[in-house]
Amino acid sequence: MEPILITLTSFALITTLVLTGYYALTSESPLIRRLETMTGQSAQAGRRTPARGGLVRRALVALGPYAFGTGDASLTRTLSFAGLRGSNAMLTFLGARTLFSFGPALIYLVPQISVGKPLGPALMRAILLWAGMHALATYLLKRRARHRIELITRGLPDSLDLMVICLEAGLSLNATIARVGEERASLNDPLGDEFKQVSLEMRGGRTREDALRTLGARNGCDDLKALAALVIQSDRLGASMAKTLRAHADLLRTKRRQRAEEAARKLPIKMLFPLAVLILPALFVVVAGPAIIILKDFMKVMSR
Repeated sequence: MEPILITLTSFALITTLVLTGYYALTSESPLIRRLETMTGQSAQAGRRTPARGGLVRRALVALGPYAFGTGDASLTRTLSFAGLRGSNAMLTFLGARTLFSFGPALIYLVPQISVGKPLGPALMRAILLWAGMHALATYLLKRRARHRIELITRGLPDSLDLMVICLEAGLSLNATIARVGEERASLNDPLGDEFKQVSLEMRGGRTREDALRTLGARNGCDDLKALAALVIQSDRLGASMAKTLRAHADLLRTKRRQRAEEAARKLPIKMLFPLAVLILPALFVVVAGPAIIILKDFMKVMSR
């Protein structure tokens, strides 16, 4: 009775998810319905068929509200640090994580129950599989956020040098930020995209101080936060922005060199485990193996 109940429950859950995604993909938005009401025409006829990536994204957004972690503020910050922003970024990630975790668990659980395997062990393995895939999705997101922060930290001194050149050439600070954003964004640099976003915000009417504070807050990079605070303070005091940025670029370059030296000093400790587990046993076999064979033959001769 229990295997049949579990199978029916799994079937109902999968059917509900499929129907929810179908209705989310085929339903018209309120904007389209308003346009149809105002114009008296069907906006559906004039629309293009959505791309496959758009369909997948809409399906994940539809699945997101039923996932765990919709009110997690730390997850929102991690998504922002990873560069995944937008009105539906949270729901898209939650839907993807839910599909990534529940999918393999159901794929494993349903055949096990259908063939009459014991319920307890199969359910426990499915739960462990779900927990592992759930943790893996969160880990991949945090890894992407750390990698993006590292790229921003590494490219910040070079961007400051470019800003100093633009300021000394006679550009204003707003024009300098826009110019650096365009140059760095063309290289697929996340820091260039952030400067470009700051430039667009200032063009849209936001004050430079608010745009810079938001720049430091949404990326999670300490050096970028320090730069935003330094630029705001120098702007308030009327100090030379070119000299300030040059001094800060030298400081960041020194910190980058110190981080590289720190990583180099950690390398012997990190190499200790693979050296002791992988290299030394093979070296011992190669060096001591022939001697052990010779000693074994010698002991046989002596025992006669």
